[in-house]
Amino acid sequence: MKKITLFISMLAISVAAFSQSCPTVTSAFFSSGISGISLNFSYTANGNKNIILTVKCSGTVILDTCINVKGNGSAVISGLSCAGGINALSATFTGRTGVCTSPVCSNFQVLPPGGGPLPVKLSAFFAKRNNNTVALNWKTEIEINAKEFIVESKTGNNFVPVATIAASNKATGSSYSFADNNTNKGITLYRLKVVDMDGSFAYSNVSAVKGTSTVSNFTVFPNPSSGNAKVTISDISEATEVQLVDLSGRVLKNITITNSNSIELNSLQKGMYMIRIINKNSGESVTQKLSVVN
Repeated sequence: MKKITLFISMLAISVAAFSQSCPTVTSAFFSSGISGISLNFSYTANGNKNIILTVKCSGTVILDTCINVKGNGSAVISGLSCAGGINALSATFTGRTGVCTSPVCSNFQVLPPGGGPLPVKLSAFFAKRNNNTVALNWKTEIEINAKEFIVESKTGNNFVPVATIAASNKATGSSYSFADNNTNKGITLYRLKVVDMDGSFAYSNVSAVKGTSTVSNFTVFPNPSSGNAKVTISDISEATEVQLVDLSGRVLKNITITNSNSIELNSLQKGMYMIRIINKNSGESVTQKLSVVN
């Protein structure tokens, strides 16, 4: 059998959650990109099983390999080449209860359904916190037989669905948005599950947002200063306090900002100062030194 490069991302495995003795391919599709044609598939298996994968181009076998699987997972086989293009490809998954030569126990065939490429091509997906709400925005370049987008979030061990947005199914693509009520104090991860009409699906990239108690990063420029300096806070989303403190701990200036991400500190006397940024909701703070040399 031909050797291939296989990337498998394993999800959490719970043996008690599976009752079948055969490995099962739950979804599969061909997609094309810069690196050529890829075969994407997801599977589930109770214990160590094997799947015989056979890929044909216009009826001729171009790949025949045995893949070990366990639990829930997904895989991508990239670098496939077919003179007839993506529509001339087909794949068959043959489940085995144990070793590659054990009896056949399940089959799953992937035909080139109406073109075979991934039905949705995402051009952008990003998330940004605004106080207790996270704004999610994404754009598509292509939508063919697309059904829906399932927004998923992760704050613990697993991604969970938080919303389902119907696809517009415009061939030229569309723009989408969703506001998630999120008061989590830690980092939240977001992704899209892109579902096709036939039930096949793929995931977007993962976008992370900070928690409500996280203090924003900031810069002080110029530093050293000749008496004037600008404090710029990155990704500010809630009331933030900026303090100018001398070396004795005395607070010389105390400014709360809500609608801007920067302030000017002017006419400072020569010496060393501390710039302290405080999250008004959590009380957490971060500090940097400022040197004035005028």
